[in-house]
Amino acid sequence: MFTGVIRALAVCQRPAIVALALLPVVMVTAACLPAVLLLSAVPGGIRRLCPLLAQLQRWTDVVLTRSQPGSAAVRSISTSWPV
Repeated sequence: MFTGVIRALAVCQRPAIVALALLPVVMVTAACLPAVLLLSAVPGGIRRLCPLLAQLQRWTDVVLTRSQPGSAAVRSISTSWPV
C-alpha cells in the first residue's frame, strides 16, 4: 500500500512543480493585463508593449523548458542531491 502511494506521488511530482513555478508567472501576467489593454490604445504603446510581452514569454518558456526530463537544470539537481 505504501509503495502504491509513493508511485502515485511520483507521477504527480512534475506537474505539481510546474504548476507551482507557473503560479508567479500567471500572477504577473494578470497584473500586466491593464497595461496591455491601455498601452495598445496609446500612440507608441505597442513599441513599449512588445518588450513586456517578450519578457512574459521568456519566463514561461524557461519554466516549461526546465521542467522537462532532459533539461540540464533537472539533471544538475538530480545529480547533486545526496542519495
